[in-house]
Amino acid sequence: MNAAGDSVEQRKISPVISKIISMQISFTMSESEIAQYVIRQPEKVINSTITAVAKHTGTSEASINRFCKKIGYKGFNGFKIALAQETFYNSINAQNEETGNEGEISSIMHDYVNMLINSTAMQDEEVLDEAITALENAENIYILSFDNTRIVAEDLIYKLDMIGIHAVDVHMASSIQTFCSLVSDKDIIIVIVPTILLKDIYRAVTVCKDRGAKIIAVTSYDSPKLANLVDFKFVTSDKITAKNAIGLSNNMAFLYITDIIYCKLLNRNKALQQKKMAVDAMLNDQLHIEHYMLEY
Repeated sequence: MNAAGDSVEQRKISPVISKIISMQISFTMSESEIAQYVIRQPEKVINSTITAVAKHTGTSEASINRFCKKIGYKGFNGFKIALAQETFYNSINAQNEETGNEGEISSIMHDYVNMLINSTAMQDEEVLDEAITALENAENIYILSFDNTRIVAEDLIYKLDMIGIHAVDVHMASSIQTFCSLVSDKDIIIVIVPTILLKDIYRAVTVCKDRGAKIIAVTSYDSPKLANLVDFKFVTSDKITAKNAIGLSNNMAFLYITDIIYCKLLNRNKALQQKKMAVDAMLNDQLHIEHYMLEY
């Protein structure tokens, strides 16, 4: 290949991969195995746990974390997020080039698919497990939302109510102040907001944390401040990365995360599964009766 062709190929390599290639001479044998796996199959790394990557590379989780720190990340999750974001932005650029003339329906479908793929890459199965354990042990569940995410909170409250779990909806400024005074260390707060760094939300979460409550955050804006503020963090892809960002909602990604939490809760508890199936059967019977009556 000529020099021009080489330069084009070089530009297609992501900065994360380029950094790994440039540091290969400094890697140990196990780090080299990890590096080669990442270079050859970055998509698999994005969608794998640290345990799975360790198995595929014949190394250990400790080796993978050391590798990630050596190339400038705090750990595997931080590295995976960076790799996912680069892959996502590259795919968006390629998609925009290939589908510049596609119809509106296909264009928006691609936006949502990419938002969900990128959101998936930023989740941690261990964090999910720990969050579910906290939910199962909570005395009270409060779901804190903002105006534009209240629909997500209401959907989760409805689904929890179907399986006999009561959750309190908190969204008005006055309600936030009241509920903060009632929270204890036996409670869990699920915060569903684009960013926690809003004055009323941040103040409420800080008070709840000080009172010992566990905090689950579902948000599209990550920040170093969240590390000490929330116990379980679920960051989603923001609509700003979408081609049709001006008209889309982040709620699709938020609903995706709350569905993950809800499904995990059901899969962990057979009794809750039975309740959900009983409610579904009752609703289906009601629909059948109404349909039968309409025929006459």
